[in-house]
Amino acid sequence: MEKLVLLFLSIIFYILSFPPFNLSFLIFFTLIPLFILISKISSKESFIYGFLYGFGFYGINFYWLPNLLKHFVPYIFGVFLSLLLASYLSLYTGIFLWGVKKKFNSLLFPSFFWCFLEFIKSVGPLSFNWGTLGEPLVNIYPLLQWGSVFGGLGLSFIVVLINNILFKFKNFPLKSKFYSVIFILILFFIGNIMGLPLEKPFLVLKIGAVQGNYDSFSKVYLRDIEDQLKIHKDLTLSLPDNLYLIIWPESVLFCALNSFPEYINELRDLARRKGSFLIVGALKMEEKKLYNSAYLFSPFDKEYKTYSKVQLVPFVEELPFSFLFPSFIKNLVGNYNKGEGFFPFKTPLANIGTLICFESLFSFTAREHIKNGADILVVITNDGWFQGTPAVWQHRNLSLIRAVENRVPLIQVANTGITFFVNPYGKIIKESKEGERKVYYCDIPINKNSFSLYRLWGDLFMFVFFIIYLIYKIK
Repeated sequence: MEKLVLLFLSIIFYILSFPPFNLSFLIFFTLIPLFILISKISSKESFIYGFLYGFGFYGINFYWLPNLLKHFVPYIFGVFLSLLLASYLSLYTGIFLWGVKKKFNSLLFPSFFWCFLEFIKSVGPLSFNWGTLGEPLVNIYPLLQWGSVFGGLGLSFIVVLINNILFKFKNFPLKSKFYSVIFILILFFIGNIMGLPLEKPFLVLKIGAVQGNYDSFSKVYLRDIEDQLKIHKDLTLSLPDNLYLIIWPESVLFCALNSFPEYINELRDLARRKGSFLIVGALKMEEKKLYNSAYLFSPFDKEYKTYSKVQLVPFVEELPFSFLFPSFIKNLVGNYNKGEGFFPFKTPLANIGTLICFESLFSFTAREHIKNGADILVVITNDGWFQGTPAVWQHRNLSLIRAVENRVPLIQVANTGITFFVNPYGKIIKESKEGERKVYYCDIPINKNSFSLYRLWGDLFMFVFFIIYLIYKIK
């Protein structure tokens, strides 16, 4: 019974630290009951309880998934897929607790090991980066700033380390207790200093966003296109003229837009009429290949540019290991192709790195845009699929971390919300309510000389130190 109580506490602390509860400080206690538990059990049991820890969190976190999937597949199949996803993600927490059991007395190993597994989970054909331990730190401003040094992995490292320090604290000698307290205070103190915006903006751009709030389930290919175009066009016309940039959400026009010259001409005219660059989410067809894309229309000429999504959603936009599946499964999955790379839109005053929905969950996608010259990040998404669930806020939080990592402003525009503008330090400038049909605009400061250490070394820093740590321990 004691084991189940400890497991339950860990799961509850994990859940309560995330939206919609946002009791972020509880993330520093979520692993402590598990650490107490594994001191009493075997390595095999540690894996099982670690798996159950993950399954408890993901199972509750994705409670809404079967109701979403029932629009496309039978409900029971949606339940099966939800359980399958939760089981897959829970393997990582199982392996984590098994590894910690092996190195139970180590202070740093759990943090390094968690980050290693979190990284593995975010790469390859099954990449999925939901529910990172660092996400709740978006509400703890001083610690959030460490994302500009060590990225999202570094935030998770801090969370696991503080959990381990608190777990071991009572058995520390007095000197170690003193150093532990000083270390945590230094994390907050330096984080506060890093969070002071010292540089002056190079320029200020006026940027608008359009939250159309239309029903995502009506987005069937070549259906409701005219209505969706009218909604977003009318909203756009209500914005002030001569904004530098106006942004529409992902897949506003759920058709291969480049195959419809009448829509292209209408959007060109709209950009010219407003005197603004216009980003529109739509599909693109080239050489019989379908892409989830963003289009940039200029107020100055008839040319338009496109960026196509590179990081596709597994089992939704592409089918990993497709040769293993029968044809009827393949027909349920979107047959999208990957874009050529993370190349920002170049405009006269600023280069715009555009992330499409799922891409903003990953640190490397935004960093690649920045490396290729982006001065500002834009996320376009259709979170209407998740309306009324914590998923819309979790997506908002992960996108926000991308701004801090790279020390650039970020604007996320979502069909039903959450649409928001955030500065390079993770402070919200303006934010929508979920379910509004409304436009938003504000001044966004741009600093072309902004810099972050994470831009420089990415996740390499964490891995180099992990290797050094392992070599040191082996010796």
